[in-house]
Amino acid sequence: MARKDPGPAAIFGIRIKTLVIVLVFLAALLLAMNRSEIVSLFNADTFIRQQEPTPGSAPREIVVDEKMLSAAMQEVQAQKLAEMEAGDGSIPTDRFFFIVELVSGGDLEGVELTIEPDHVILVSEGGTSTTIKRTDVQEIHRHKLPPRPQE
Repeated sequence: MARKDPGPAAIFGIRIKTLVIVLVFLAALLLAMNRSEIVSLFNADTFIRQQEPTPGSAPREIVVDEKMLSAAMQEVQAQKLAEMEAGDGSIPTDRFFFIVELVSGGDLEGVELTIEPDHVILVSEGGTSTTIKRTDVQEIHRHKLPPRPQE
């Protein structure tokens, strides 16, 4: 005589095991977050609302209008232009692109390369500097790039 398997126990069509896991997760979430963080998750105007700083403390938010932002951008651009004009004025004509093959099989790409006794420093076009042990470098390829267009 064959018996039918009754299936997993469920409450309102939800398995008890799933229900217990969800309840444990919610309890851990409530323990990890305080009430103000939970309330701020459900407020749609969280980013618009400004909090008044308490006396003696630094303000938590900076309010900037378009005028202030454009003035700051102009100041930074003027400073960069002054730095470029104060420079030696000589633009190197030889530009290179480096590909560093690693022993692990990966490769890194950059526009500046410095080789030191213990490590190699590679700087990407975005300015990110990566330091690699010399023992991790398998091969370095150097490709010459055309000179920058004159403006």
